[in-house]
Amino acid sequence: MSLISIVTVASQPLPIRSILIEGNKKTKDYVIKRELLFHEDSFYSCDESLEQLITLSEFRVANLNLFNKVKILSEVDTTNHYEVCIKIVIRVVEKWYHWPIPFVEFSDRNFNVWRNLDFDPNRTNYGLYFFNYNLWGKNHTLKTKLKTGYNTKLGLEYRIPFLSEISNWGIKTLIDYSSLNELWYETTNDSLQFYKNGENNLIKNIQASIEFSKRITPFTSIYILTQYQNDQINSSVPTNDYLINNAKNQNTFKTQLRLEIDKRNNLFLPTEGSYLRADMTGLSWINKSSEYNFRLGFKIQKFTKISSSIYTALSCHTQFNSNKNPPYSQRKILGYQESIRGFEHYVVDGRSGIKGNAAIRFHALKSYLSLPFIPFKNYQELPLNIYLEVYSDAGYVDYNFPNKTNQLVNAFLYSGGLGLNTLFYNDRILRLEFSLNSLKEHGFFVHFIKAI
Repeated sequence: MSLISIVTVASQPLPIRSILIEGNKKTKDYVIKRELLFHEDSFYSCDESLEQLITLSEFRVANLNLFNKVKILSEVDTTNHYEVCIKIVIRVVEKWYHWPIPFVEFSDRNFNVWRNLDFDPNRTNYGLYFFNYNLWGKNHTLKTKLKTGYNTKLGLEYRIPFLSEISNWGIKTLIDYSSLNELWYETTNDSLQFYKNGENNLIKNIQASIEFSKRITPFTSIYILTQYQNDQINSSVPTNDYLINNAKNQNTFKTQLRLEIDKRNNLFLPTEGSYLRADMTGLSWINKSSEYNFRLGFKIQKFTKISSSIYTALSCHTQFNSNKNPPYSQRKILGYQESIRGFEHYVVDGRSGIKGNAAIRFHALKSYLSLPFIPFKNYQELPLNIYLEVYSDAGYVDYNFPNKTNQLVNAFLYSGGLGLNTLFYNDRILRLEFSLNSLKEHGFFVHFIKAI
């Protein structure tokens, strides 16, 4: 019997006396229970408010990205003659947690740039990613990267979301080495200019960082990061101001404090909830002398359900640097991690910038496809969601010392278009979009990460 159907029978608050978890052959119970917004031995009214807590908890467990399927069921238990109580059953289907993945990937900023370069096979990387998720069933993650080809990268990352069953503190450590056989050394005509002379290791980078995190509330966390980075550039590269003092080497020390309030129902393609991130970063660049920078970053997003199949998505992102003329490697604003759709072929560098996105989404398909031919039982059912989207983006980048050939800096940019977003296994995305931008250019674009 469901909770909603017995509201009239049990109008008074009832205790949750048992939370049973099924299907977690490896994952510890407390990893799942930590995400729940209801708790054993607490009292709840059998109404829509509890059903909402259950729905939100279902989303939170799914956002651990440990399971292909999560379902939370509730019922009133009347088998005990001395007490009527609530019984919760959580059913999960675990993912495969160890992925030795040989890969071939393009090295450009996005798929569309690589396409413009005729899918040049020489601009690809290959190697082995070895991802170990959910180590010891505690949601620890170990990532090893071995990459060569167009670029080289050797990396090791270890993440502990919570140091113990009762602790709200976590830690993440990272160390990696990378080298590039081609360097983006300047921007002209709003496009990256590449330098390549047949030599390897035109720029070498060593990076090490440690980040502490603390969950303050179920939705709010703070992060404290400290990082060291060393860059060495080949003497043949015409780097201009790629690093400070036009030098060929630089040490960078970074300290960051970040606040996140995350209420999204899906981290990879949200349809409901909200997200806020605010970060303060101190940077020190050192070679022949020292320069300093204080960076502020802010992102806010809102996802709203309008009807059973129509949703809206709004996002705003901004960044400000105190240094009036940071080195070229630190002026990346639009066209990198943040972009305006329709401007995929361009980059906009500067001191500060702001970007906004808006979209209306129609949930065209929600299905679980049966794939009996897949050898892994936990992947024989494929969650599939398809959204049709109408969107509009806008942005502006400020910089006092632009190259005269760059026309997109210090200019209001905007675009609009139609898109189709496909979400596989709740965490794999394919975006197909047709965009028209403020330069009166249009095109078809492919992406593998979310836009908002």
